[in-house]
Amino acid sequence: MKNFRWGILGTGKIAHLFARDFSFTKSGELRAVASRNKDTADAFATEFDIELALQDYYSLINSDEVDVIYIAVPHVHHYELTKACILAGKAVLCEKPFAMNEYQAQELYALAQKHKVFVMEAMWTRFNPVIEQVIDWVADEEIGQLNSIQASLCFVAPTDPEHRVNNLKLGGGALLDVGIYPVFLAQLFWGKPDFVQNQAILNETDVDVLNQMLLGWDNGALASLESSIISHSPNRAVLSGSKGYIEIDTEWHKAKSCRLISKDNNERAVAFDFPGMGYQFEVDEVNRCLEEELIQSPNFTWQHSLDLVQTLDEIRQDMGVRYEQDPEIHDENIEEHHHEHHHHKH
Repeated sequence: MKNFRWGILGTGKIAHLFARDFSFTKSGELRAVASRNKDTADAFATEFDIELALQDYYSLINSDEVDVIYIAVPHVHHYELTKACILAGKAVLCEKPFAMNEYQAQELYALAQKHKVFVMEAMWTRFNPVIEQVIDWVADEEIGQLNSIQASLCFVAPTDPEHRVNNLKLGGGALLDVGIYPVFLAQLFWGKPDFVQNQAILNETDVDVLNQMLLGWDNGALASLESSIISHSPNRAVLSGSKGYIEIDTEWHKAKSCRLISKDNNERAVAFDFPGMGYQFEVDEVNRCLEEELIQSPNFTWQHSLDLVQTLDEIRQDMGVRYEQDPEIHDENIEEHHHEHHHHKH
């Protein structure tokens, strides 16, 4: 297998977790890192034994030393950096959310198609062995017909108004940070919902800090989802079917175990003893796709990513959370789906 050379843009928390798990990948080499601060880049490179530490994102993007770039900077910079990577002919794994809205995402995927460059949203949960197991159980009808999903992803974030999760200019809010995961899980099985209802609490910086979402599909399926940056929760996921249910253990988006409970209460537990947190699996997928000269992953396609951002846009529009990257809203688009929305100040 070809040994693809990777570069990382950003040196924050997620970049550290990613770099730590990179050592567990089947192939590939972590060759370069870039930060806006040279000292930070140097420290990161030393910690993870990376050859090149660069102060400027664009130096890395245009470097001949890398084949693939992982983008791990705040949401608002994903669009411009992904675009630069595509134009430089570099394969891209961009942290979620892939873009601030559907318009940005559509443009980037069209550009990737035009330039025949591999691009994937870093929905690492999709490649977690537990999620693969759950997909198999559902496909094999081990719980009969899947009727509903309950999933939450909540944590207590710093309250500093300048922190990225509270800062509207940096794409703050619970939905794009953690709410994207429960929405992804529901859409993994049923695709884009046919209706969306939500209740949201906004804080004084006008970002959503707590969301409860009800998604519905014309086939009769329902998903009850929650995300928060102000509260703790079990962060489990339950998939309920006509013959039993599946529990994905806490924290479900990076779980190492799950259980299938049949209607007569027989339990089948499965645990995976993989090292690290599980970021290595998305890297393996990117490397596999590059080896096969694909420009998108068949397991998390551009359409999957677009369907996800469309739902997030719809929920956000409903909540009244708007980013400066959003296009002007025209009235005729608003009634496209049945909505009921309420939002309150926290």
